[in-house]
Amino acid sequence: MFACICRAVTSDQVSTAIDNGAATVEAVSRATRACTGCGTCRDRIESMIGERAGQCPLKALQTA
Repeated sequence: MFACICRAVTSDQVSTAIDNGAATVEAVSRATRACTGCGTCRDRIESMIGERAGQCPLKALQTA
């Protein structure tokens, strides 16, 4: 499924970027180009960041 239709970025690509440390929409944008077109995916990406924050193994390392 596409998270960003304008840039053809999939939800899996966004999830990978988040898992690799992208903790903001801007960081996800730099990693994937998502949310650099019309911007309508911004809310979706923010939600994905919030949902995955607790699942990300790197998050545990960053807070330790």
